[in-house]
Amino acid sequence: MGEMDRNNKKILQNIKMPEQSNDYRVVVFGAGGVGKSSLVLRFIKGTFRESYIPTIEDTYRQVISCNKNICTLQITDTTGSHQFPAMQRLSITKGHAFILVYSVCSKQSLEELRPIWSLIRELKGEEISQIPVMLVGNKCDESEDLREVTNIEGQTEAATWGVSFMETSAKENHNVTELFQELLNMEKNRNVSLQLDGKNKKKNKKKMMKEQAKEEKLLKEKKEKQMQREKEKGKEKDKDKEKQTKEKDKGKDAKDKAGAGNAQPAPAGEGSGTLKEKCKVM
Repeated sequence: MGEMDRNNKKILQNIKMPEQSNDYRVVVFGAGGVGKSSLVLRFIKGTFRESYIPTIEDTYRQVISCNKNICTLQITDTTGSHQFPAMQRLSITKGHAFILVYSVCSKQSLEELRPIWSLIRELKGEEISQIPVMLVGNKCDESEDLREVTNIEGQTEAATWGVSFMETSAKENHNVTELFQELLNMEKNRNVSLQLDGKNKKKNKKKMMKEQAKEEKLLKEKKEKQMQREKEKGKEKDKDKEKQTKEKDKGKDAKDKAGAGNAQPAPAGEGSGTLKEKCKVM
């Protein structure tokens, strides 16, 4: 009986839970400030923000074609900090494809990707040869004076790792869509593509337009509420100012009255005393 239990345990260990067929997970790694979030936001929303806001972990979704069916491309934008190793390991374990981003203006950011790549290979094991991985040199729009990593150096590093390579610019929208399309083209186990057929494209476009209209409406309402609050604050300030002015005027009037009350005539005794002194002299 004990032997049977052990055999069952071994069988259960070898059984892998089936993957969700409608989910394709891409994980983006890189040091803080290299432009991971900018690349993802440029691809998903077509927007670019100049300010840098550190990411803990964000997930974005895009409808794509997978084996001629609708599929969800799930992009996990990881933190550039090393404070969350457990989250990092979980993202690698769940990931189907990886984008490793460095800034062409920072050699240090390329060096920081090496331990991440080692961890991916360690956790994925023999599967690594079947997993799409792209090394990405972002901020290629920057001037040559600011460059610390040349295109050739990036290609050489990628060749050493045995992964694909591409330079991008989230700011200029250079090679952003191409990056994700190329990554999906490397998928060997599924037929994954950013392209949808005409009917699905229209359906998805309508859905996106509805969501956009909803977001714009909410934003408008938020702005109107904010303006209303500002107006109310302005009115309250004016009331307080008016009240303070009135109190100030009242205080001034009270002070003037008090001053007038204190100005009393001199006592009669002073005048008579003077007369007495005069009489004595005479």
